[in-house]
Amino acid sequence: MQKLMTTFGIVSLACVLSAAPLSWQDGAPVAPAAPSAPAKQDAPATAPKAPDGKKAGSSNGTGSGGKAAKEPKKIRPAGVWYGVEKAPEKKAGAVRIAAYNVENLFDAVDDPTLQGEYDDIKMVTKATRVQAIADEIKRLDADILCIEEVESLEALKWFRDTYLKDMGYAHAYSEEVGYYRGVEQACLSRFPIKSHATFINEDLTDMDALRDGEGWAGKKPDQAQKFQRSPLKVEIDVNGWTVILYSVHFKAGGKEFGYQRESEALQTIEFVKQDLAANPAANVAVLGDFNATPSMKTPKAFGAAGMKGAYDFRANKDSGTKDLYTTHDSGRAIDYIFMTKGLADDVIDGGFFVMGTMHPASDYNWKTDPEKEKVPAGYASDHCPVAVDVMPKDAAPKVAEPKDGAPKTAPAPAAKPS
Repeated sequence: MQKLMTTFGIVSLACVLSAAPLSWQDGAPVAPAAPSAPAKQDAPATAPKAPDGKKAGSSNGTGSGGKAAKEPKKIRPAGVWYGVEKAPEKKAGAVRIAAYNVENLFDAVDDPTLQGEYDDIKMVTKATRVQAIADEIKRLDADILCIEEVESLEALKWFRDTYLKDMGYAHAYSEEVGYYRGVEQACLSRFPIKSHATFINEDLTDMDALRDGEGWAGKKPDQAQKFQRSPLKVEIDVNGWTVILYSVHFKAGGKEFGYQRESEALQTIEFVKQDLAANPAANVAVLGDFNATPSMKTPKAFGAAGMKGAYDFRANKDSGTKDLYTTHDSGRAIDYIFMTKGLADDVIDGGFFVMGTMHPASDYNWKTDPEKEKVPAGYASDHCPVAVDVMPKDAAPKVAEPKDGAPKTAPAPAAKPS
């Protein structure tokens, strides 16, 4: 594919996150309540006997000079640790765009193309967790929701038709993205999806030429040939206002996979440049799970390319709000929304938020609980949804005034669920 080299103004990403959330007012999100402290453990009735006649806490039998016994680490209970407990109320006419990694949403239908180690029938999501995911989506109330880690279009429609019947998501799409484990990017929308595309066979090897400056990961010969999971591109018509979204799920893993993530990000930026070459005022967003923290090159590349991070439109810009904008159970911010100028100009100030969801207790270990048998009630995913509210400025004009003198906007075209 021809790569366009349109130059963007460099806009740095605001990524300084500090601690201690504050309260929100005037319809803005409410900071999470601190979970109650765990019950105190009773101290042992007598001190443990020291070996070899030495006093407890002594390294030489004199009772002095030894290190104090280590206090047992307190367990933080399950609860809403990050984000806001309640999504803010949408303003009249606003459109909420969101992304949510739902952590392996599989239906109970056996896919014959997924067998052996990655047999999908062994991955069926428990009904209680499916319900929890649906509950969070209802609380979020996004008009356009990009989802990561859905098994298939069939699974997406089953989920929508079974659990989200009253949400108005008449339009749904998911497409194979080339991932060996079978999960895809998807979209649920209250507005028509005009077009969609994936880029499974896109060659990433030419992205090295775009790595200007320092700080990039070292080249890995076995990485960055193709996307591990292709972005899903959807073009959506919101009553005459068109928005283009790239739902992404960049390569997971530690620093050793930084080179792969960076190449995926750079290629996605090239796609956005093509959209802007066709229409410099295009409303475009790249959103989803970047698997990289704000200090890493993967998200920084979008700011350097002139895209605006939704974090810049956060409701609470005070210091001490790190927990409000953390997006993953691990305590990291790794989910983002980056926008072109056309879309960023339509964002409502204070319209970005992370919606808090149930977090397991601090002694929970997902590695020893792959089937999610020990998660707390209400647990939906290891990610929190991220969302931004926009007020379309170039939408369809208003229809003629009715007799009562109250103007009404043109209604969305009726559509059957797709």
